[in-house]
Amino acid sequence: MTNDYRIVFVENSNEPMGIEFLEDVLTFKVPKTFRIEENEKINRRNLLLFVKSLNLSDTAQRSEIWKSGEKGNSWPIDSYIWIIRDFLENGYYYNREKKYSNTAKGKIDWKKTMKQMPIISNCNVIYDKLITSVSSPSNDLIAQIYKLCLKIAQSRIGWVFGYNLFIEVNINNSLAEMKRTVSNESNLTFDDVKRLRFKHMLNILNSISEKNLSNSQFSYLINNYYYVFETMVDKLLGGVSEKEWEKYNPKGSWSLLGYKKKFVKPLETDTILKELGNTYIIDAKMYKYGFTGEIRDLPGSDSIQKQITYGDHAKNKLDNKVRNAFIVPFDKKNHKLDKINYEKTSNDNMIFVGYAKGDWREQGNDHDKIYTYLIDFNYVLENYHTKDVTMVRNLCDDIEKHISLIK
Repeated sequence: MTNDYRIVFVENSNEPMGIEFLEDVLTFKVPKTFRIEENEKINRRNLLLFVKSLNLSDTAQRSEIWKSGEKGNSWPIDSYIWIIRDFLENGYYYNREKKYSNTAKGKIDWKKTMKQMPIISNCNVIYDKLITSVSSPSNDLIAQIYKLCLKIAQSRIGWVFGYNLFIEVNINNSLAEMKRTVSNESNLTFDDVKRLRFKHMLNILNSISEKNLSNSQFSYLINNYYYVFETMVDKLLGGVSEKEWEKYNPKGSWSLLGYKKKFVKPLETDTILKELGNTYIIDAKMYKYGFTGEIRDLPGSDSIQKQITYGDHAKNKLDNKVRNAFIVPFDKKNHKLDKINYEKTSNDNMIFVGYAKGDWREQGNDHDKIYTYLIDFNYVLENYHTKDVTMVRNLCDDIEKHISLIK
């Protein structure tokens, strides 16, 4: 596999995004707001973070996301990285088999030696038959499975390290046999490092299918990447727990003649923040506005109405101080917002561009206006694993500032 790659920018968030290696060409299909860095090391790291973010599609329970390639299986990227580093530090893994002999070669095994009959001479105990042990690699099935797992990891993320290793694998066993062999070896050993190695090997084996076992071509693509973006923003801002989140989802119901009351699927919010004594309802939207600057690429009336409905529900049933906001991705270094005005916030990775409202009702509530911010996509990609307390406070303070200005 080549270390060269190409990047294809995808404008529409419902089109396939991810990574594929077809006809000896490694291609990344990334959002238009993904920023290519001048430093190649940083660029490869960010591409790896992007590929890892695809795994969030499995946690986006509010959606059904189609995958291509190994359909339904996430890439165990941490296991790929672990096994490549293990190989670089220790070489190929082999099961070591101890062989004992009476030769002078090897390490003396005193426990076995002292079980032999000694010679007593001048009150001295002499063992004339020393038993030594030598550990030699056994070219068994486990060794070949290790090579296979390494080869899979190399083919999929070897570009991160800049390596193009030739790994020869000689194996004819089924995938089920290999999983069983590794699992059995793991159960037999008391060595923590070996157990960890076997765990990563099983993770890799579980990520592939029998039919693609020897296929050098692969793809890991998902539709509707916007669900991943929503999940990243929720993690970055540290929204309320799933249990509390459900309370903010307005429910509809049917009362049909002759039937009991039946609730239908509720409207589902993205992120709920409880800050400054207020409730902030955040809707992350992966719209094209962040790279076009065109008003038509902002959320439409249906999205505006949903936010207002969320606010009504929260105000009437749960709280009395509710705010609404849209968050849209952009590239802070290459944005195309010269057509419009925007305000910088106290956070370098976020700007304020205005607010939306509905003209079908009087603007009597704070949540009737949806304050809209653009957030740097690469920043989200790099930092979503941990709640950004500073960004949350900056965002909430800025919303309060604009509410005060409008009043």
